[in-house]
Amino acid sequence: MKKGHRCGQPLDTQLETAQDFANGRVVMNFKIALTTVILSLLTAFSAFCAEPLPANQAHAPDTAAPDTVAYYVEISIGRNLLTLYEEKGAAEKVLVAEYPVGTAVRGLKTYPLGLGKVTGIYFKPWWYPTPYSRQVFRGRGIELPAAVPPGHPLNYMGPFKIALSHRTSKGAIYRIHGNNNPLRVGRRVTGGCFVMDNADGLALARRIRVGTEVNIVP
Repeated sequence: MKKGHRCGQPLDTQLETAQDFANGRVVMNFKIALTTVILSLLTAFSAFCAEPLPANQAHAPDTAAPDTVAYYVEISIGRNLLTLYEEKGAAEKVLVAEYPVGTAVRGLKTYPLGLGKVTGIYFKPWWYPTPYSRQVFRGRGIELPAAVPPGHPLNYMGPFKIALSHRTSKGAIYRIHGNNNPLRVGRRVTGGCFVMDNADGLALARRIRVGTEVNIVP
């Protein structure tokens, strides 16, 4: 008896081919289903691990902003608040971010006020305490070195410092800087400098430029 055939192919070969095709479809469907499950898990895991952008800033870049972007900083001593604006024109300023800051202790008679500018931006800075600061620490039983290295527990600069052009009758150099004690942020605790949260301050230091105007108000 002749075996049935179609299109020049024996019947048993056709059956094997059909079975192979069916198996191939099963494998393909399994791969599609597995891919879908993996993508769903990855999406869910990404959402779970994602950190939301801080509510007090529109954008916090890890690198410095382009030179074409001009910023303006205002610091309110009474409100313990640093406000960052983007300058869109001669008279237009757009709010970008607000940060709590530690400011001059109440009762301090001499501290910086008015318009100045950023004169330097430094990361992982050394701290060079004044003779008065070293004397105060000595009274607490702590002998401060003339230069305190980055990362040292007694380095009050934290991971960054932004030098300001403001001067007073004391001749002091004032800065916006980080902290070695987060409890100082948002309070009246300094001798005239401005203390920021380290992450907020790093974002600010990477964004602005030397020459950025800084206005300090009561």
